[in-house]
Amino acid sequence: MRHLHLASRPLLRSVSRRGFNLVELVIALAITATLLTSVMVALNASFMAYQTTTEVASTHTIGRLTMHRILAMIRTGREFWPRPEDPLVDVIAGDEMTFETDAGIMKLRWDPLAEALYVSTPSVNGGEEILLLEGVIEQTYPVGHPNAGEIIMPFTLEFVKGRYLHRATIDLAIQPDDNMHVDLDGQYKPIIRLVGSAMPRVAAY
Repeated sequence: MRHLHLASRPLLRSVSRRGFNLVELVIALAITATLLTSVMVALNASFMAYQTTTEVASTHTIGRLTMHRILAMIRTGREFWPRPEDPLVDVIAGDEMTFETDAGIMKLRWDPLAEALYVSTPSVNGGEEILLLEGVIEQTYPVGHPNAGEIIMPFTLEFVKGRYLHRATIDLAIQPDDNMHVDLDGQYKPIIRLVGSAMPRVAAY
């Protein structure tokens, strides 16, 4: 009689399952923290670049429109003030200028404390000033200039014979609006400088 040998079944060994130990958890947390920090730095740089670009573009557009409007009013103006008291003086630089147009007398004034440019019409609302452009900051002549350290006035009027305006130059330094300012922005504040000049049509023709 044959003896049948049954195939022996492999013994099922119980596999012991274990979790992460403390060292592995610490290493995983350190790697995760490093990755999150890198992502935050990249997002911060991207946000700052986007905000700065948006503010500069918006301020530049508003500043150019304002400058274009002022120069247009100068071209159509007839009488301009202030005039030099000394007839031998041809150039007057200051923080305000007044001129007469078809719409009446207009006055522009720069307030360095408020960092703003105002416009007023004496014949309307009792000459109440209206905010024309904000963020107009003080600027000074650079080192090496004969007037180094002195404030650059926004309005320079060149007269002929002390009475007739030959040319008016507008020089404005504008700091972009920071209404969206947050703590992550840093200290970088770009400055936009707008310079334009015009002469009245009565002097040009």
